[in-house]
Amino acid sequence: MKEKARYALIAELVLSIIFYIFLYLNPGLRHQLWVQHNEVFLLIFFSPVLVLMLLLVLWQRKPPKVNTFNRWLMIIFWPLLSLGGWIELMNAVAKTWPQMGILVASVFLLIGLVWLVPFIIAIAGDVNWIIPRIILVFLMMENVMEASTLGHIPGNKFFNTIISTGLWAAVAYIILGCFLAQGWGYSFNFNLKFHRSINFSNSVLVFLIAFGIVDILWNAFGGQGNNLFSILFSYHADPMKFTLNSFSEAAEAGLMEEMNRYLMIIILLYALRKSKWQVPITIFISALFFGLLHFDNLGWQKLAPTVAQVTFAFGIGLFFAIVYLYTGKLWLTMLMHFFMDFLIFLQENGDQPGTWNGSTGEWLVAIISVVVPVCIYLWMITGKRKLVMQENSRRILQPVTNNLMY
Repeated sequence: MKEKARYALIAELVLSIIFYIFLYLNPGLRHQLWVQHNEVFLLIFFSPVLVLMLLLVLWQRKPPKVNTFNRWLMIIFWPLLSLGGWIELMNAVAKTWPQMGILVASVFLLIGLVWLVPFIIAIAGDVNWIIPRIILVFLMMENVMEASTLGHIPGNKFFNTIISTGLWAAVAYIILGCFLAQGWGYSFNFNLKFHRSINFSNSVLVFLIAFGIVDILWNAFGGQGNNLFSILFSYHADPMKFTLNSFSEAAEAGLMEEMNRYLMIIILLYALRKSKWQVPITIFISALFFGLLHFDNLGWQKLAPTVAQVTFAFGIGLFFAIVYLYTGKLWLTMLMHFFMDFLIFLQENGDQPGTWNGSTGEWLVAIISVVVPVCIYLWMITGKRKLVMQENSRRILQPVTNNLMY
């Protein structure tokens, strides 16, 4: 399978080189696309880098250092250059035959979902060290999202919405994440069956689901007022209206960010496999990464609300990691994450940049958003609850290869 993926990757490299050369030779087409502002890169950077990638992939018996250089050259540049080029080609074809926009978008986006699979199998699956794997996971997410935003089908609201909100990128990321986990030796299981050990408690499961529901509703409609009572018990909803955009944005967050959490968790679980604190540290660090990920919003919104969002994301990240490790149900955290965002985005101005004025109420909301999940975390990493998560961690990592290095 790896050899077939290599041949497919070579074919994609050749097609990408042809595409960028064709763009450079056609200024009329070039000025209709994103590359109109980046022509110098077409001549000086894009095509030569792709040619170098192709030569290094064709060179089968490379020295180890050259092989490592090629792997990271492709990890850094290939997803954005190749998938971005594919999306740009879709734009060009759709503009040339606008009456066939739906067909063009359907074909190109379906192929685009698996466009990077040969790269994952032949190249990315060979990344063995812990830190490089973490870097790869986040680079892949950012590059797939960035390439997706280049897409635009004239006059087609449905396709433009699922592209611009990142929903299409989220589905692509899930597919790539599955192949990446398998390349690292893990059997991806979206719905790990319940293991009815003597440590498992239905009451703990009910509590986690019940708290998840309450937390979703509180984040969407609560947190009103300037004292503890009103913050916890006053609820208000702005006018709500369903839109495709609100659904797509929430679905993108639920799918992509939870798949990213899964990849982070399997990396950390194996890195800490010899530690008695494997589960607690994995939950904490994965939540920390999840929180820091929201610094991406800096620039779209000011520093203070971004820091508050990072803090909140850390708290909810603790809870979502606990839910996944206790249940083994990745779809459950995806569903919770989706509804948490969806109920907010449904409301008028729910998808606008956050604000922060430093009021007592805002400080109370921020503190509660962290303190409550931390208390649940400290409770869950003790007693039989911790044992259940340890049992599920071993099952999530099966089967696993023995070639992971530090």
